[in-house]
Amino acid sequence: MTRYRNGRVAAVLAGVYASLVVLLGVVSVVILLTVSDPILLSGVALMLLTFPLGPLIWWGWAAVPPQMADPVLLTVILTAAGLLQSYLIWRISRGPAIPQDGAA
Repeated sequence: MTRYRNGRVAAVLAGVYASLVVLLGVVSVVILLTVSDPILLSGVALMLLTFPLGPLIWWGWAAVPPQMADPVLLTVILTAAGLLQSYLIWRISRGPAIPQDGAA
C-alpha cells in the first residue's frame, strides 16, 4: 500500500468536504420534493460550496430548455461536481508518495 506525505490530513479534508456536499445535496433534494413552494437557500449554499464548478453549472443551467430544467437534476449535478472536487482535493493535497523501505 502506498503512503503519502499528507495522506491522512488529505483524506480527512476531502472527507469533510464530501460530507458537507452530500448533506447539502440531500437536504436540497428533500426540500424540493416535499415543499410545494421551496425557498432553496440550501441550493444556493451548495452552489457556493462547490466553487468553482458550482457557479459555472448554475449559470450554464440557463441554457437548458425549460422542459428539461428540473431543479432536482440541477441539485444532483451540483452534488456530483462537489464530489468530483472532493476527489481532486484529496489527490492534490496528499502530496508525493513516501518511498517504502526495501521497495524495488
